[in-house]
Amino acid sequence: MVRPDGSAVLKQPGGYGVLEGGVPHLPNPLTRGPADSLRGFMTENTQAKAPAQFQRKTILIKKHLQYRYMALIFFSVLLAFLVFGLEAIWTVSKVVNENPYLMPLLDIIKQMAPLFAIKIVMYMVVVTIVAAVISHRMAGPIFKFEKSCSTVAEGDLTHRVYLRQGDQLTDLQDHFNNMVGAVNEVVKEYEQLRAADEGGPSAEKAAAVKAKVAEIMPKFKI
Repeated sequence: MVRPDGSAVLKQPGGYGVLEGGVPHLPNPLTRGPADSLRGFMTENTQAKAPAQFQRKTILIKKHLQYRYMALIFFSVLLAFLVFGLEAIWTVSKVVNENPYLMPLLDIIKQMAPLFAIKIVMYMVVVTIVAAVISHRMAGPIFKFEKSCSTVAEGDLTHRVYLRQGDQLTDLQDHFNNMVGAVNEVVKEYEQLRAADEGGPSAEKAAAVKAKVAEIMPKFKI
């Protein structure tokens, strides 16, 4: 489109721009339409989104422990199925022997036996999957505590354990963090006492630090 003054008008996504001397004059961002403003807000909001929290993706973290846990659940459920099945067969057989006219019922049960077996196999597969997930909720925190103990043993007393929501052993997490915090407090007081001794005579400061250490140290056995 050409204006009366000879300048060209170009259509832009957010409005019209005037082409003056070959240089496009773009519209003011403050005058963008609602659609452009919404698009810009969504883009900025996506860029400002915090990174996703780290999630454990490996189901079998401590294989030996988890296999034992899964085997315990698997064979417990299988034993329950076998006991129930044998009890049901014995009961039906007894009733049929006492009532011969129910013999067709026993034949129907025998015909459905393969279907029952297939269903039991399907149930056991589901039980195995559930046992793997449950064992992961237990083995994951144990693995985390092992790594945290190694980190603290290397001297990092600022390290803390934070388990995922839904994990087991959350009480142990709190006790572990309290323990490391108490040890960290003792080390800080000791460092302050040593700094006071190296810094020259400061009776009041040294006495205060010694009193604090005396207050904390009875909690520990050396």
